[in-house]
Amino acid sequence: MKTSIKFDLLKGMPKEQQLKALAAAISFEMKKPVLAVELAKSAAIGNLRTDSMAVNAPSFERIKGFLGMKYDTPSDTPELSDQANEFEQFFHTNMPEMDLAFTMLFDMVDLRSSVHESFSIIDTNAGVTFTQREPGEAVKVRKNISESKTTVTMLEFADALGILDRWIERQMFWNIDEAVAEFRAKYFDKMASLHYALLTAQGAGIDQAFDTDDVTTINNAAAAIIRATKEKGYAVGENPTFYLVCSPEKVGRMEKVLTAQRGSAIVEQGTVSQPLVHRIAGIIGTTHVAANDTGSYLVLPGRKIKRGVWKDLTIEDTRNAYTSATDLVGVGQFNAAIGDTSQIKRCKYA
Repeated sequence: MKTSIKFDLLKGMPKEQQLKALAAAISFEMKKPVLAVELAKSAAIGNLRTDSMAVNAPSFERIKGFLGMKYDTPSDTPELSDQANEFEQFFHTNMPEMDLAFTMLFDMVDLRSSVHESFSIIDTNAGVTFTQREPGEAVKVRKNISESKTTVTMLEFADALGILDRWIERQMFWNIDEAVAEFRAKYFDKMASLHYALLTAQGAGIDQAFDTDDVTTINNAAAAIIRATKEKGYAVGENPTFYLVCSPEKVGRMEKVLTAQRGSAIVEQGTVSQPLVHRIAGIIGTTHVAANDTGSYLVLPGRKIKRGVWKDLTIEDTRNAYTSATDLVGVGQFNAAIGDTSQIKRCKYA
C-alpha cells in the first residue's frame, strides 16, 4: 500500500521548505482513511463485500466539493499533492485494501471539538405503552424513568516515526513512502482490532445454535434480534438491515448465504432448506476474527453500538539534531462500546 506523495517536487526546494512540505503531505496521507469513511457514508468501503462486490467510489466533482468544505483549497495545494485527484485514486487503490468496514457497524459520536473525555450509551425506559383511552380521559404521564448507562472513556494511542535527512538528501524516497504507509496502516489496524474485539469477546449468551444449514441459522438469528429489540424504540421494523462479520476463511461460505435468495438456483435445487428472508447489506471478512472462531456475527448496526472519536490521527513534526532526522509524532484518540448485546448473534457453524 503506497502513498501518493509527489516526492519529485522536493528536489528543487530548500531544505527547510522540503521538510515543511513533506510534513504537510504526510499529514494529509494520515487523514485520507478518515475522510474516505466520512465521504463514503453508505457506500461499500474497505473490506465490506456486497451482492455486487462493487466499491462505489464517489465522483471527482463530489470529492472536490467535499474537500472544499474541509480545506481552504480543494486541490493543487503546495503540500506536494493535488488533493482531489489523490483522493479519487485512494478510493480505487488503497481504500479497498484497508480494514475499515467496522465503521459500518458503529454509530459515530463526534467528540473532536468536545471538552468531555467520555460519552455515555444510555438505556432509557420510560414505561411508554400507548394504551387506549376513553373520550375525555386524561393521559397518564410517565415520570418514573429508569435509566442505566455505559460510559465510554477516551483512549489515546501514539507512536513516532523518524524521517532521516539522508533519505531526502540522497532522494531515497522509497524509504519514506514505505515508512509512512506502514505508520498509517498500523494505526488503523489497531483501531479495527479494538472494534472487532468487542464482537469476538462476547460470551455464549449471544450464540445462535446451528439449525439445518447456515441460511436457516442466520434467518433464526435475525428473527431473534428483531424480537429482542422490537420494543426498545430502535425503529427496527420487520425487515431491518444487518451485516455479517466473519474470518477471511469463511467469506466464501457466507457468500453462499447471500446467494440464497427466493427463486435462486441454490434454493430451487434444494441446496439450502429455505431462502434468506432478511436483508443483509454485506459481509465483512476480517483477520480480526480468528480462523477457528465457531461462528459468524450477525449485527444490527448502530442504535446502541457506538464509537467515539476525540482526535483523528494527527501528525506533529519536530527537528531532532541528535539523529539528523525529522521526528513525526502521531496521536489519535478513540474508543467504542456495545451498549446492547441483543443487537448481535454469533451464528454457529455446527
